[in-house]
Parts: sequence; structure tokens; C-alpha cells
Amino acid sequence: MRQAAAHCQRLELIGERVRAHFDSDLVPAPGQFLLARLTPAFDPYLRRPLFPTLIADSGFAADFDPADSALIAPGVWIDVIGPVGSAVPDIPSRARVLLIADSDPAVLLPLASQAIARGGAATLIISARYPLESLDPEIEVRVGGLPALTAEFAAAADLIFIHCHHSLHRPIHHSIIQSRGLAPRDYAFALSRSPMPCGVGACGACAVKTTRGWKLACVDGPFFYSTDID
Repeated sequence: MRQAAAHCQRLELIGERVRAHFDSDLVPAPGQFLLARLTPAFDPYLRRPLFPTLIADSGFAADFDPADSALIAPGVWIDVIGPVGSAVPDIPSRARVLLIADSDPAVLLPLASQAIARGGAATLIISARYPLESLDPEIEVRVGGLPALTAEFAAAADLIFIHCHHSLHRPIHHSIIQSRGLAPRDYAFALSRSPMPCGVGACGACAVKTTRGWKLACVDGPFFYSTDID
């Protein structure tokens, strides 16, 4: 983990959110994130987690809420620390990836990009409205109830990545079993939504209860095997 600067090159409107494209020599791998300070001042003191929505050799893109977008403009520099967390396993060539999101799928998009770049395919199932025109046209999209759609699409997937409320983890897991029967432990990964302010596990705010004991999302995660989420 190290500290670096990221230089905003341009902004893009994604629904009500703003996607900022940064040049930086600090680029997280899929599954990792950065801790960002958006202003030169130390107020607020805590950094905010910044998950990439696009990863390139020369930088990354990240989405911001409307409240934060006033702090971001082309030409602005932000201070980042990272990469934080453990990267997910590399997606094999020609793999079929299923992405599951209840509202905002942005943090899963680098996984879709990696699968497509390696000759594979990506399907996104989502239960909320989202500006679908902003997605890579090669991503297949289905909108509806997540457990039912998971049962329909899981059988054809080689890997599954989940970003949804904790209350949906168990129903989605049951749908995976319904669709495939028993699956390997490393078949489906779920992203923890715990607060991750320090990035090193010192504060304990990111503690996640798993079937293998308490884990720290910013050290052991933020993606966990979905079978381990308690």
C-alpha cells in the first residue's frame, strides 16, 4: 500500500451520479479499492473508499454521489492510498461471468470488462433502475427479482460476483444451489458493504461475520466467498 495522486481528466454523467476519469500510477486490481481524500484539508478526517468502475494501465474511473461531485472537476488532483483489500482471482479466458446487483452495479463493471477482454461473456442481473445505455453493449442485462433471475442464469455462469444488501445474500445463495446443485467454494463472491475507513483493519469498523469467524473487509475482503457470508 502506498500514497499517490490521481488527476481528474474528465467527467461523465451516469444517471444521477458522476463518473470521474483519473490518470494515476496507482491502479487497483479488480476487487480492490483506494482510500481517497477529495480535498486538501483534513475535514473530513477519514478518507472515503473509492471503488474503480473502469481500470486502465494509466488510471481508473470511479463514480461519485451528487453530494461529492461538487469536489470533482477536470484538472483536480485527489490524494489516494492503496491498493486496499485482496484482489479477486483472475478471470480465466472465455469465462462466462454473472454479475448480481440490487441497485448500482458500478463496482462490478471491471470484472465484466476483464471477462470480455479475455474472450468471455458477462451478464448483469439488476433489480433497480439504472442507466443501461452507460454500460458496455457487450454486457447482457436482465432486470427483475434477483433470486428468480439468479436461478435462471447461474447454471450457465463460470463465476458469479454479487453486490447487494446483506439480506439478499441467503436467498441468492439458495437460488444458486437450486440452479446448479453443489458448487465449488470459489464459484461465487459477494462484496461486503461494511464501512472501511482505515484500510488496514486497525479500527475494526469493517468486521464481517463469516462461517469461518470474524473477518476484516479491508484486509481479508472486500469480496468474500458467498458461502462464507453468515
